[in-house]
Amino acid sequence: MAKTEIKRIVMDMVDENCYIIYKDRRGIIVDPGAGFEKIKKSVEELGVKIEAILLTHAHFDHIMSLDECRKYYDIPVYISDHEKDWLSNPDFNGSTAFRLRKPPMTNEAEFEFEENKKYELAGMTFTVLPTPGHSPGGVSFDFGKFIVVGDALFRGGYGRYDLYGSDFAALKNSIRNVLFKLEGTKIVYPGHGDSTTIERERDLNLIGY
Repeated sequence: MAKTEIKRIVMDMVDENCYIIYKDRRGIIVDPGAGFEKIKKSVEELGVKIEAILLTHAHFDHIMSLDECRKYYDIPVYISDHEKDWLSNPDFNGSTAFRLRKPPMTNEAEFEFEENKKYELAGMTFTVLPTPGHSPGGVSFDFGKFIVVGDALFRGGYGRYDLYGSDFAALKNSIRNVLFKLEGTKIVYPGHGDSTTIERERDLNLIGY
């Protein structure tokens, strides 16, 4: 029986991690940052049919090629309802603060996540865990053996909390009481940098567990 696989693509702006998650030649894209051609090439190499786009959060570096992916693959976008207005608002998604010449301006997402709900897309099952703090609508996608966490947790660090809508108390709670409660061997795929495990980051105790 085929297992769920994940491919990391380091994108062209601030080394943001986009992921293709796939099984049995069906797949989804998570956080399509700047560099659509990289995504397209990886999809072709894997030989998968892309069926949806998932967003861990709506900061500009995670959505720069969102519209290109959505139009090219003719697929829906899923986002937290807390950030449903961010896709078309450069003040919210950070484009204004970082003075982007061409801020991403996209249509609304087709679907909004229900937190702590199990979803089945492209033949794969995952649970949407609320992990706000870096942004108010931050979510993580738990696929069982691995979890995609956006900018909530990194290898040896955690997300910024000085941006629009950020909240350090919420971020700390997300890490301590959501992510660190998961099985230690679970692989963590962050929005920037290399993968890690829940156990490794829990043991480092950088958030003051």
